[in-house]
Amino acid sequence: MNIAIIRNSIVQKALIALSGLFLLAFLLFHLGGNFLLLGTPGQYNQLAQALEHWGWIFHGLELALLVALIMHIWLTIHIRRQQKQLAPKNLHLRQQHSWAGDWVVNSTSRLMVVTGPMILVFLILHLQQFRFHPGERNLEQLVYQLLQKPGWLAVYELALLPVGWHLAHGFGSSFQSLGLGHHKITPFLPRWSQILSVIIILGYALIPLVIYLQSP
Repeated sequence: MNIAIIRNSIVQKALIALSGLFLLAFLLFHLGGNFLLLGTPGQYNQLAQALEHWGWIFHGLELALLVALIMHIWLTIHIRRQQKQLAPKNLHLRQQHSWAGDWVVNSTSRLMVVTGPMILVFLILHLQQFRFHPGERNLEQLVYQLLQKPGWLAVYELALLPVGWHLAHGFGSSFQSLGLGHHKITPFLPRWSQILSVIIILGYALIPLVIYLQSP
């Protein structure tokens, strides 16, 4: 295999990992902000107004998130195509690996590719409903009006499933892509990744449910 291809693949995987971790940091910040919806009325709007008062810093962060998202998606698709092109054509070479191991790796890889577009579709819908909503930006009121409808509650809860799967695999693999794995911690990365995913998803699932239960 061409050494240049290997090096490019390593760099690309590192960029996927870095962009993924950046997006994860945003998810955690966004989750913390969303919990204000369950507190004193008006706090969520105050946070939104405070962020917008940051001016170019706020818009710069939005641009950075957009760049990270595009980079994450494009490089993932690119590497997936490279892997297909460089996959061994010889059946005997494939048979050197265990069938079960290949099945798990390939299934995980395919699901990562499938869940990515699902998350993107939901993200576009989410931005259209809140970030680019026409008229007065009373975000707190918009959130309550939307999530107190059973249909939209179901959409937001179900959308967490692909997000959870993506996080459960992506967080742990990002450390390995960055060369930060260690024989003492690498065996625990999948479990830590799953735990972090469950915590984040439960947090995001709890907020819409509480809002719905508060509906008259």
